[in-house]
Amino acid sequence: MIRQGIIVVVSSNDKIRNIISGLLKKRGYSIYEASDGASAIRLARSLKPHLVLMDFNLVGAGAYNTARIIEDDNLSSVIFITSNPNKNFIELLKNMTIYAYITIPINPSQLYQIVEFSLINSSKIKELKIKVDKLENKLRARKKIEKAKGIIMRMYNISEDEAYTYMRKKSMDRCITMERLAEEILKDKN
Repeated sequence: MIRQGIIVVVSSNDKIRNIISGLLKKRGYSIYEASDGASAIRLARSLKPHLVLMDFNLVGAGAYNTARIIEDDNLSSVIFITSNPNKNFIELLKNMTIYAYITIPINPSQLYQIVEFSLINSSKIKELKIKVDKLENKLRARKKIEKAKGIIMRMYNISEDEAYTYMRKKSMDRCITMERLAEEILKDKN
């Protein structure tokens, strides 16, 4: 169970915002509040909270657009609060990082369960995104090295293994990565 997380509660309705904030403060979470989409985005950018709870009936820019900005900019995961989880609402949830929502009237035990579930899953999702980014970077580097190796093979009429050995020695002699050397080779070729 994650505690002491930073949560932003966003609602144009002061009563809903106060109820949720009060319940979560009792559980040990650090709570920040916003009453509109622009304030929610500013808070998310400055705090990088663990979770944003957002009333779907937000006045102004609209909850869904605000949530997309927060999630697309990797600032946090967003969980909506709604009194009307209709079919259209459920369809929109499919585009969110975490497929969950909180219903009004607020049920404290449901609120706690969803928040804790969402914090755990959000943390796992962040870890997976980091792993995917690392793998994508490795793949990009590998592609550059393969292209540069092909250039070296043609330039010196040598085998693939010899080209790789040549590049590895050059990168070690110059104290640069194989990727950096490959970038230089590709740049010189163009």
